[in-house]
Amino acid sequence: MRNSAPLLVLGLLLVAAALAIFALSRGSDYDRSPLGNKGLELWLQAKGIPVVRSDPHIVRASSEISLRILSLPISEGEVAAPTGDGEKGDVGLENWVSNASNQELPTLIIMPKWRASVLTDGIARQSDLVDLSLIQGELSKTDFSNIRLQRGWPGFEEDQVGLSREQLRKISLFHAQTFDRASLPEGCQEILGISSGSLIVRCEGNEYVDLLSDPDLLNNHGLALAENAAFAVSLINHLRVKDETGPVYLDTSGAPLDDVKPKDEGRSYERSASDLKRFFAYPLSVIWGTLILVAAICFWRGAYRFGPPLREASANIEMSKTAAIEATARLLRLSGNDGRMTGQFVLHLLADKAQQFFGPGAGNEAGIERLFQRLARRDQATAKALHSSAQALIDRGHVMTRADLHRNLEIFRKSLGSIDLGSR
Repeated sequence: MRNSAPLLVLGLLLVAAALAIFALSRGSDYDRSPLGNKGLELWLQAKGIPVVRSDPHIVRASSEISLRILSLPISEGEVAAPTGDGEKGDVGLENWVSNASNQELPTLIIMPKWRASVLTDGIARQSDLVDLSLIQGELSKTDFSNIRLQRGWPGFEEDQVGLSREQLRKISLFHAQTFDRASLPEGCQEILGISSGSLIVRCEGNEYVDLLSDPDLLNNHGLALAENAAFAVSLINHLRVKDETGPVYLDTSGAPLDDVKPKDEGRSYERSASDLKRFFAYPLSVIWGTLILVAAICFWRGAYRFGPPLREASANIEMSKTAAIEATARLLRLSGNDGRMTGQFVLHLLADKAQQFFGPGAGNEAGIERLFQRLARRDQATAKALHSSAQALIDRGHVMTRADLHRNLEIFRKSLGSIDLGSR
């Protein structure tokens, strides 16, 4: 169970990271889908037309925008359309038309066409088209109530269109959705159209509002067809009649715009991988360097002092030997046999010294005798004193008085410490 706890914590962290990534990316899923408008944003920017998106943290003013583009919402879950962040405010065709007229802001309102099932299935079928009666219900709330939508045959419809004869482009639309020219009331004019009907309509009294019948003319899917992408640039430039230097505003929230931008407005920033460099700039670089240096010293000191890790088996053997020695010494002390314990200590110490010089097989009487012969060649007097005291402690330590035991042990200690055990 203890080993499973770290794995459980790691699993929870991975799940939390996955949820965070999903939460951050799902807002742009529609924008990058075939029915989104991320391609339009990138394409316009590549052609030198600035583009901004709606952001709940930024207040936009109509005076700084050259064109506002909105997608008409029908009902939640019914139509595939971008969703904004935060509060929606007054969302709806009637409010957008009123705001555009009051602020004299050119506004392009795009009619819906596809249901949300297209995004999940990945296939555009005739059954995935939005019911025209739903769109007509929204149009009936405004001055565009008499304008009727219609759809062509189930397939691609191509036509040569242009805002002038010098700028004709071939566009292609799948299940083309247009306004019925016969239904256009007096005072409404066609800005753009194909053989089957009108694509963009503008009416008197709402000169700043243009209605686009088919969203495939500007979405990611439509821009990849025929010359739709090239035509989209000329169309956007034509609709930006108020201020050609201002950005195009892709509005996914539908919230009303202010006339003037507040001076003390906060800002939203886009983060990128390059922002990580700030974590290593001065004085943070000094802190990171210090932490790395301290960690390196601690690692080196630990490896140098304790050496490589011992194998588990040898560690257990050393622990068993230590425990056995301590247990034997305790039993001898409890029984009052200090002399016997001292004799065993001396014998084991000499055996360890003999093994140190002559190998593992020298820990016996012959090895100890050989050790004394080696020590005698270096210092005969000291070696003799060491031999006599050691022999006395080993043979008669258990019968010695406490005074004799301490005296012989002191002689043994001093003699052993005064002899050079190095090799010749």
